Amino acid sequence: LVLAARAGASRALLLRMLANLGTDAVVGSVPLAGDLFDAGFKANARNVALLEAHVAAPQRTRRASRLFVAGVVVAAIAIVALVVAGMVALVRAIA
Repeated sequence: LVLAARAGASRALLLRMLANLGTDAVVGSVPLAGDLFDAGFKANARNVALLEAHVAAPQRTRRASRLFVAGVVVAAIAIVALVVAGMVALVRAIA
């Protein structure tokens, strides 16, 4: 991640790489299932591939990374909205 930042990677690409590392850390910490996940999901290899793609075609990588970050933000907002709606429904059902 630091090398990508030094190489001039866009913020969106850095966020995408950080998401790979975060996914690996969170899911990899689950006993047994995390070990299986770690066997198939190689965050550093994915990040190297992202950086190589950025060097080869910076505009395409920047666009794809922005779409990825936007998708993550939309998904997070949707999850929060669903949780709030569920809480409201639960409170109404109790009251």
